[in-house]
Amino acid sequence: MLLTQDELKEIDLIESRIVELEKRVSGSLQLTENYIPITDSLISTNALINTSLVGRDSVTAFMRRLTELDKLLDPTVEDRMMNLSAKMEEVLVMEPLLHQNVSALKHIQSLSSVLDSEAVKNIPSLTDRLEKLTLFYLDKKQETDAVTASVMDLLQQYNTIIMKITKSFVQMEDTVTKCELAVQRRKEVD
Repeated sequence: MLLTQDELKEIDLIESRIVELEKRVSGSLQLTENYIPITDSLISTNALINTSLVGRDSVTAFMRRLTELDKLLDPTVEDRMMNLSAKMEEVLVMEPLLHQNVSALKHIQSLSSVLDSEAVKNIPSLTDRLEKLTLFYLDKKQETDAVTASVMDLLQQYNTIIMKITKSFVQMEDTVTKCELAVQRRKEVD
């Protein structure tokens, strides 16, 4: 098959573009005499792959189905397979969520002035100060925890003392009541 002059020019143009691409990919590396152009390397790799697949029916069947798999993994395949009524039903089901998302986006847009404010932009410069405040807070929290533990111990001691005093008063009242009853019986006997 003989190529026309225009076809030869197109092939030469493609070859020059590939050579330019190789130069961009390989950068400023010095081309040695052992250098194999990328296209030749790709052609030989393709030939090796095809040779290695000869006689392996399961692999060749898989390779033939790769295009089908690519079509099924395409995220737009669902859109092409669904009819218009199914798409409409899906949109109607998602309508409340879409309205919620729109209102959330409007709220975010209304708050964007806050996000663009100088105070928010200065946050990275305030990290040192925040770290110092955090350490100060942790120190104060430890002190507060120690004081709280001390107060809890004192409250426990106070409760113990009050309980003992209450028991003593109950015992004294019981003793006084017994004494009064004994005195009252003597008076009645006399």
